[in-house]
Amino acid sequence: MLQAIIENGRADYALNAVKIIVNDKDDKTKKEYKSYVKKLPALVLSNGLAVAVAFMAEKGGSYMLIHDNVNDWLIKNAFYTDIKLCEYVSSLDSVNYRVVTNEVLALTKWLKMFAGGLIEGEAEDI
Repeated sequence: MLQAIIENGRADYALNAVKIIVNDKDDKTKKEYKSYVKKLPALVLSNGLAVAVAFMAEKGGSYMLIHDNVNDWLIKNAFYTDIKLCEYVSSLDSVNYRVVTNEVLALTKWLKMFAGGLIEGEAEDI
């Protein structure tokens, strides 16, 4: 029961986040967001969450939109407050690092689904 409530919260948050992208951003940014959010799970799984977070912050642009989605979700769900996402992730012990990584991957699943359904085209179409 609790798991379903949490999953519904992720879905609701992701839907609203993607709707903001759809309504407020230009076509190029929308397509990049869709493409980049599809790549995020592989980036996290192959390099680790800390590297993925640092990569998104460094790249900026549409990657920063995804970074901000992750940051907002984690803050909203009381994982942390008052520090930057990079600092938070790098300060975690191994158990909590895995917990947060799994949470980010769970959120990303919903962001990918809604971006895929609401945003037409791919970044390669630009």
